[in-house]
Amino acid sequence: PQLGTSSSTDIQGRIQANYNILSSGRNQSSVRAAEEQVQFDKLDLVRVEQLVRGQVITAYYDLQAADSSVIINQAAVTDATRSLSDAQLQERAGVGTRFDILRAQVQLATANQDLTDAQGQQQTARKRIAQLLVIDQNTEFTAADAVRESGTWGYSLEDSVVLAYKNRPEAKQQLSRRTISEQQQIVAAAANSPQVGLVGSYDLSKSLSTSTAAQDNYSLGLQLSWNFLDGGAAGAGANKERVSQQIFENQFTTTRNQIRFEVEQAFSSLGSNQKNIATSTKALQQADESLKLARLRFQAGVGTQTDVIQAQTELARVRGRRITAIINYNRSLSSLRTATLLAE
Repeated sequence: PQLGTSSSTDIQGRIQANYNILSSGRNQSSVRAAEEQVQFDKLDLVRVEQLVRGQVITAYYDLQAADSSVIINQAAVTDATRSLSDAQLQERAGVGTRFDILRAQVQLATANQDLTDAQGQQQTARKRIAQLLVIDQNTEFTAADAVRESGTWGYSLEDSVVLAYKNRPEAKQQLSRRTISEQQQIVAAAANSPQVGLVGSYDLSKSLSTSTAAQDNYSLGLQLSWNFLDGGAAGAGANKERVSQQIFENQFTTTRNQIRFEVEQAFSSLGSNQKNIATSTKALQQADESLKLARLRFQAGVGTQTDVIQAQTELARVRGRRITAIINYNRSLSSLRTATLLAE
């Protein structure tokens, strides 16, 4: 008996291409919607950057306020210590009383307590900015800038609102969302419209076990598809996008109103704090002079320790008000720059 074996190896391949030449606007609208989505995402990046920037600036001004509060309370402790020393000297000279010393000691204790509270708030502010900057919580932060007005605003209220409308990404995002919805409405409506496509294919086959030449062929044709029985899905999808467009229109109006409110609020606050800076600066000079006179009167025996304590308390209060007015002015200026997307 004889055993025989035979084998054959064939190679076959096919390439097919489809191109939609009539889509009832589906292809163009899909591309336009994708382009608008890219624009929306870019605007969202700007929005997030501004949000983070605003949070960091707020945290910095909180730190600056906390640092300034510590300095003010340290000065209050120094003043209270000096008053206690004056009261003790007055008692030793026979022109003061034990009551004056007790009052000065209470004032010093209160000043030390206020300083401790301020130092605690300072530590909290430092940890807050470290958290925002994703830096080791043990890092010591201090405000590098002295507390002073960080600039001026050179635009009127209406000009500021126009700048905000022009530059803010939120309103532009609503327009992008509306455009995306319009294109998606076209895509949805085209679902039950006729679709015509150009179909081309190329086939190749070759037997490796024979010397037969390779065989190939190609075909080209048109393909028509029409999903005209979809149970109303296309119409429902288009109606859904129409409703979405109305929602985006309302959100656009709401967003513009919110932007205007933010600008008006910051603009009004800027003017108020500018006046407060001028008022508190004058009051600080008066409070400082008042404390000097109260001390001189007490040392001369014609004034009381109560006058000195009241003058010290008022000086510390006025110092705090002036610092607060300046920082609030800078906050308002920063809010205006953020609201209009104008760089500092």
